[in-house]
Amino acid sequence: MNSEMLSTNQKQCCEHYDAPFCPVGDDQLVVVSEGVYDGKMPLEGVRYPSPKHMSGWWLTTNKYNGNINSLRTVHFYHIGDSLPGIARYMALPYGYRFQLRGEEEHVWFDEAVAED
Repeated sequence: MNSEMLSTNQKQCCEHYDAPFCPVGDDQLVVVSEGVYDGKMPLEGVRYPSPKHMSGWWLTTNKYNGNINSLRTVHFYHIGDSLPGIARYMALPYGYRFQLRGEEEHVWFDEAVAED
């Protein structure tokens, strides 16, 4: 997906959830667990306040066992290129969460996350 189309999708997502548009830079890092790129299992995303080089997004699947050493970081452009259906949520601001389970999506603001 080209960057203009991705940006449009992200803006629409933010408008849908009545949230400010806070896009991630292509060079910012996203934390991902095993299974994220498979695209076949439920996924959860949460955006924490983070240093400038990080997007704040953590994307995990059921394969994540709580061991942070099993996580890896990737540049956002890898998510945008490979997973546009997930990337559309990633302009939501700090404190937002989303869960994707098949066709079902759940998006909400978590004040406790925003205050971390």
